Amino acid sequence: TVSTTTRAEMEKSALERTRAIASTTVERVKAVREKATQRVADIQDKARQQMAQKLVTQFDNLNTTWTDNFAQVLKRYSAMVQKMQSRAAIATANGKDATAANVPILAAQNAIVAAQTAVTAQVEKTYTVDTSTISPTISTTTPKGQEELMRGLKTSFQNLHTTLFKDLFALRDGPMKAARKAVQDALTALGKVPKVDEDNATSTKSNSNQ
Repeated sequence: TVSTTTRAEMEKSALERTRAIASTTVERVKAVREKATQRVADIQDKARQQMAQKLVTQFDNLNTTWTDNFAQVLKRYSAMVQKMQSRAAIATANGKDATAANVPILAAQNAIVAAQTAVTAQVEKTYTVDTSTISPTISTTTPKGQEELMRGLKTSFQNLHTTLFKDLFALRDGPMKAARKAVQDALTALGKVPKVDEDNATSTKSNSNQ
């Protein structure tokens, strides 16, 4: 059986929960981003400056896009598991043995919760240029200073890109993949319960007439 507390937790919108976590980091991100913006403003070439300014916000935006998508996927998985729980419960009430399906269904639920936790942790991460690592040895008003500034920014952006996608791919290929497989395994196990849906229509009709 599945505890009421756990079921209620799964029913929450993963997107809303991750958004709530994200809101707590806004001020911290804002402060770091302002410093990055000030450093980018030192770029004299306007075209390069505009490109760099876009990159300052791009990585956090990508993280938000990916994690929002993951949250929506987990929301669908959660709904699927709840339907499986309902089917298994009806089958049991009608005298069928759904024991073999209950274990993988619970495993799927746990995998989804674990993935939701991992997505929330990913939402809390920020990907903004740390300007403290970019310190030209001479004034940025000189050509050489501009070159050093651009090299520093380029390296920082490349490092951010590498780190961001390493984290996102680890989440996709780790907890998200595990949740998907657990849900598929639960569906397969439930499908093996003899005539699992045989009395669903009758039960539904009976309940609707009460």
